[in-house]
Amino acid sequence: MEKHVSTHHGGHLEALLNGCPDAILAINAEGVIVFANKEACKLTERSMNELIGESIVEVYENIEAARNANRKIYQAGGTIHDMETITKTKSGKSVPVRVSASHLYDSTGKYIGGVGYFAKYRPWGGAEAQTKARLEQAEAKLEGLKTLANPIFELYPGLSVMVMSGEVNAVRFEEVSSILLNHVEKTKTQVVLIDLSNAAIYDNGAAKQFAKLVKMVRLAGADCIIACMPANFARAMEPMLAELVSLKSYNCGNIALQEALKVLGYEIYKKD
Repeated sequence: MEKHVSTHHGGHLEALLNGCPDAILAINAEGVIVFANKEACKLTERSMNELIGESIVEVYENIEAARNANRKIYQAGGTIHDMETITKTKSGKSVPVRVSASHLYDSTGKYIGGVGYFAKYRPWGGAEAQTKARLEQAEAKLEGLKTLANPIFELYPGLSVMVMSGEVNAVRFEEVSSILLNHVEKTKTQVVLIDLSNAAIYDNGAAKQFAKLVKMVRLAGADCIIACMPANFARAMEPMLAELVSLKSYNCGNIALQEALKVLGYEIYKKD
């Protein structure tokens, strides 16, 4: 087949494409390479003349890899990002790459080819894979510790309790928000009793984040009752009372519990 090599597509565009750190290949509707930049030549160990006019299959490890890549692009709706595959150099060396590619269509919707960016990467080795797995395990344990540090449990159907202890700041209130909201959604709780009796709160930004937490819980359909709010935190919360209309806060855990039960229609009576 006669080859027509052309690398000049306009000064600025050519400079942009050849300056890209990734290999770029474009094909026509028959899968024949019609454009390649300098990085594509380096990746495949081929000259421009050896790439232009060849089938894109020649760039992949084998024909099945090429078909699989095309199938994935179709399944992704015509555009795919960071698809992992293997390319083959002129000397037969396999090179792992991540491909971002798109199918191209004309104004009538007819397929006219495609363009892809090929970025070399180094897959995880055995030791690295083990390290990655340990890191994921550590992250999972950390999430578990966060839950233990902010225990949330269903005390009674419709009533949940969250106990905050130790030093509490804005970041911790933000972290616990998603845990609490997931709990509210899962248990369909109607009222959340937040116990701050063992919390040390000195962060100035904590009040704003706590107010946000209360509002989110309310939007999720549950009421909030606070038990034993520290005096310094109460002073920080005072400017936000307008945002937290009818927020119930008590300096005694037992009274707070009684009020929470009242929301559910129950009352605690002393035995005669």
